[in-house]
This record gives sequence, structure tokens and C-alpha cells, in this order.
Amino acid sequence: MSNIIEIRRIQPPNQLASGFLKFAKEVNQKSIDLNTKFTEQEIFDIFNNSFPGKIRANFLLWVGDLNKIIEGINLILSDLSDLKNDRNSLKGNPITRSELLIQSFFGEFFRIRETSKIFIKLLTKEKVLNKKSKELVIETYFIVFDKMYEIRNLFVHQNLGFKDFDVNLGKDFFELFDKEEQEKFTNLLNQANTRENTIEMQCALYIKFIEHIMESYIEFQEKLNGFLADLIVLYEEQVMKITVASRGTVLNSK
Repeated sequence: MSNIIEIRRIQPPNQLASGFLKFAKEVNQKSIDLNTKFTEQEIFDIFNNSFPGKIRANFLLWVGDLNKIIEGINLILSDLSDLKNDRNSLKGNPITRSELLIQSFFGEFFRIRETSKIFIKLLTKEKVLNKKSKELVIETYFIVFDKMYEIRNLFVHQNLGFKDFDVNLGKDFFELFDKEEQEKFTNLLNQANTRENTIEMQCALYIKFIEHIMESYIEFQEKLNGFLADLIVLYEEQVMKITVASRGTVLNSK
């Protein structure tokens, strides 16, 4: 039986990683110019009060929060995979559990939207995004979620899924799976064409659906991350520089 491929984690943009190194070198050069060594608290204050430090750190925290959500979705996939392989592998009614798992996926997926709203608001507050660019990001980023709400409603509120009996699946469905799974699902249908007897097939369908949605989302998210990272780097180059006054180091506008 084929193994479930875990949803991969989102990778931070390379532009921001190199920017951290550049910022650290600038701070180090300031200490050399002053012939002094910054204390741990001073370095913390420099990082916390600077544009590169604050925005870049929040960017990485945002990506970290998104990856935590992906980790939760991978747990959902793991449970669905167990049910796909053996309907009795987990406690409780397998139909109820599978429906709970697909609802949980939608709940986790929509957390991505709420988490991203916070970071986009921060970028707007720091003037990385102006009103026009903010609206563009929101329009392009959240359109996928609007479509997902429609799909969620079909699954959850209109009970889109397998009927209680006489499940009718076309050839295209079986082509999604390997030969071993095709044989298993065909045997299940021949034994008893009921929802209870074909729960493994339902879970297999849920898994394929989740994997497709997440693959498309992550591809889009990483493109968006690259776009936002470029804006951050451009903003830094245009308006920010490090200045030092006595023992206090801050980042000021040029």
C-alpha cells in the first residue's frame, strides 16, 4: 500500500536570510568603528528596534506559524491514511471520524488566512505595503480562501461525499491510485456497495483532495513570500540606515 506523502514545509525567502547576515555585519562594523563591544542587551535592543530586525523576525515567525498549521494538517493526513488502510485502525465510528477529520482540515486551512492577516497588517503599519499594494496582496492571496469556503460548505453543510449506498465512481477515480489500492477498492465495492463498507475509499478521496489543495497553496505562498521579501529589501535600501549615538544604536530614516 502506498505511503502518504507529508505536506512539505514552507521555506523562508533567501533574500531575508542574506539580509540578516548583512545587518549583522553592519552592526559589527559599527562596534569596530567605535572601538567598543556591544553588550548582549544592546544587541537585543538594536535588533528589536531596527526595521530589518523587527520585520525580518516577524516574517520568520509568520512562516513558522504557517508551518505549525501544516504540521497539524499532516497529522490529519496520517489519521486518514490509517483509516484508508484499515477502517478499524482508530477508535470510534470510522465514518464519524473521517468526517471530523475533513472538517478539521478546513478549520486548520482557514487558520492560515487569519495568521496571514496579522502579518499583512504589520507590513502595512511599517509602510512596506501602501494601500494599493495591500489591496493587491489581499485580493490575490485571499481569493483561494473564498473558493475554499464554497468547497467547505459542500463538504460540511451539504454533506458532499459518499452516499449511504450505491456508490458510483468513474474510471478517473481509480486511476488516482496504484494497482494494489485499485484492487482493494474494487473488492470493497463488490462485497457491499455501502458507505460503511467503502470508508477506506472515502478517506483515500479526502487524502487526494487535501494533498492537491496544499500543494497548490504552498506553491502560491512561496511565490508571495518572495514578492514580499523583495518589497522588504527594497524598502530597507530606500529609507533605512544604522546610526549610532554614544552607547545607543538605532535604525533611522535616511
